[in-house]
Amino acid sequence: MYSNKGAYALLLGSGISRSAHIPTGWEVETRLIEQLAVSKGNTIVAADAHQWFKEKYGKDASYSYLLEELVKTPTERVQLMKPFFEPTEDEKELGWKQPTKAHKAIAKLAKEGYIRVILTTNFDRLLEQAFEAEGVTPQVISHESAISQATPIVHCQIPTIIKINGDYIDCQFRNTSDELDEYPPIMHKYLERIFEDYGLVTCGWSGEWDKGLIKIISGTVVPRYNSFFATVGKAKETIANLSYSRNGELLPIRGADEMFSELWEQVSALNENHINKNMVHDIMIAKCKKYLSASHYDIEYMDLVERLGNEAYNVINAHAQYDFVLTQDSFSKYLEIHKSVITPLIEIAVLAIRWGKWYQIKPFGELLVKLCTRSFKNGEITCEGTQYLHSIAPMLLLNAIGVACVKYNRYKELDSILKLSVPAPNFMTVSYRWKLLYLLGGTHWSYDTWNNLIGQSYFYPMSFFLLENLRLLFKDYFVVDSDFNNTFYIWERLKSLIYGYYKCYIIDFSIPLGQFTRSEVEYKHRGMGEEPYTVFWESADSLQNEWLPIKQGMFGGNYENYKEIKSKADEFIQKYRKY
Repeated sequence: MYSNKGAYALLLGSGISRSAHIPTGWEVETRLIEQLAVSKGNTIVAADAHQWFKEKYGKDASYSYLLEELVKTPTERVQLMKPFFEPTEDEKELGWKQPTKAHKAIAKLAKEGYIRVILTTNFDRLLEQAFEAEGVTPQVISHESAISQATPIVHCQIPTIIKINGDYIDCQFRNTSDELDEYPPIMHKYLERIFEDYGLVTCGWSGEWDKGLIKIISGTVVPRYNSFFATVGKAKETIANLSYSRNGELLPIRGADEMFSELWEQVSALNENHINKNMVHDIMIAKCKKYLSASHYDIEYMDLVERLGNEAYNVINAHAQYDFVLTQDSFSKYLEIHKSVITPLIEIAVLAIRWGKWYQIKPFGELLVKLCTRSFKNGEITCEGTQYLHSIAPMLLLNAIGVACVKYNRYKELDSILKLSVPAPNFMTVSYRWKLLYLLGGTHWSYDTWNNLIGQSYFYPMSFFLLENLRLLFKDYFVVDSDFNNTFYIWERLKSLIYGYYKCYIIDFSIPLGQFTRSEVEYKHRGMGEEPYTVFWESADSLQNEWLPIKQGMFGGNYENYKEIKSKADEFIQKYRKY
C-alpha cells in the first residue's frame, strides 16, 4: 500500500462497526419486524421474527415494506432509523455508535492518499464522521442514481465512499436476498470497474449474504494489484474461494481495530523513514548550494532548513515514548529513525559551514537545542537509560558540525554553538536547563552499555559509533579515510577541552574521553611523516594567540586559558584513559 499509493480499494462489512455497537442490517430488520408485530398486537422473540413476518405476509421481509408499514413520511422514516445508528447520551458516555479505531485509521490513510476508494455494505455514517474529524470531506455515493452525478474516481481529488447497500438517512436500503443477489446494471458496472482497476482489501465482510457482490468480484478481470481478505478465525468457504479466484491472500487478524491501526502505524513509519522521498537528494543539494551563493536566496535557504528541522523534530518526538527496556534491537530501531531525519540536515550543515556565512550556520545551533527538548505527559513512564535514545539525532548533528568546522576552520561559529544551553523540559529532566555540551558532548551510557548496543567490544565505543556513522557523510570531503579520522579526533579532543573550559561537568572537573586519547599516542610514534592531528596540536604552542581556534575566540581568545585547561585535561586523561 505504501509503494502503490491509492492503488487499493477497501471493502468493509458490518464487522468494521461491531466494536461501535452498531447493529447489522439483519439485526435492524429484526427489530423493525418486532415493532411491526407489536403494532399488530403480537408478541414475538427476535429468533422468530423473520419467520413470523413470512407467515404473516407470505414473503420475506424488506426494509421498504417494513418502513411503509411502520411510518408514512420520509421524515418519519429517518427518525425511525436514527436510534439504530446514532448514540443516545448514555451511549455517548460509553463511546458507543461513534467512530472506532479502525474508522479513524482508515480516515488517516485516506487523508494521506493511501486509500482513495472505500466500498462498504454498512448503513451507518461512522466513516463520514471519522473523515470529518480529519478535516476531509469525501465524495459519498449511497445509491446508483448518484453515480452519474459523481466525479469519476480517476479524476476525483478526494476519497470516494461507496455505500453499496444504501444509507440509513435516505432510507434506500438493499438488504433482502433478492436485492443482494442482483445489483442494478448501473451499480453493477460501476463496481465491476473498481474491482478491475484496484487491488482489494476486505475487512469485516463475510460475503455470506452478498451473493451479487461475490458474483461481480468473481467475474472481473484480476487486476495487477494483489487482494487481501481479512478474517477473524478460520475463513468462511465463500471468502476462501473468492480469494483463490482472485489470486489473493487470506489475512488472519484479531479484529478491524487492530488491523487498521497497525496498518496506519506501519505505513506512517515507512513515510517518516523516507521523509524526504519527494525531494531527490541531488536536487536538494543543488538547491542548497544555490541558496548559499547569494543573500537574495536567504528566505529560501532558511525555509529549507526550518522545514527539514521541523520534520526531524516532529518525527523524533512522535517516537519519544521510552517505557521499554533498552536493547540492541530498540537501539537499532531508533538509530534508523533518527539517522533518516537528521542526514539531510547534516548534509546542509556541512555545505553551510564550507560556503556559508555565520547567520546561515547559526540556525543549526538553534536546531540542536530544539532537538534536545522533549514534551512530557503526566503519568508518563520512562525506563532509566532509554531516554538517552532521544539524543541520537542531535548528537550526530553536533559531531558532524564539529568535524566540518575543524576542516574548514570555522572556530568562531563552532564556539558560538558549543556555549549554548538547553531549557527544560529536555530529554534529561523536566526541571533544569543544561549546557548543550553536557547533554551531547559526552556519554550518558556506560562503555559496557554502548558496546552491548552496537555489538562491539571497543575501549571507547561511542567514538567508533560516531566515527563510522559520520564517515559516509564525509566521503566526498576527504581524499582518504585517514584524513577524516585525523579531523574527527582533532574535533573530539577539542570538544573535550571546551567541555572542561565551559565547566559542563556537574561537580568535580571531568571531560569526555574518547579514542583520541589512544590515537594521539599512535600518531606521535609513527615513523613516516607527521599526521595532521599531531601538527594541529603542536601548532597551538608555536602560534599561541595566533593559533586559529584561539584567534577566532575559543578559550576566551587567550592562549593562557587554553594552556590551563589543557593541563587539567591532560592530568585527567593520564588518570582515567584506557590503555
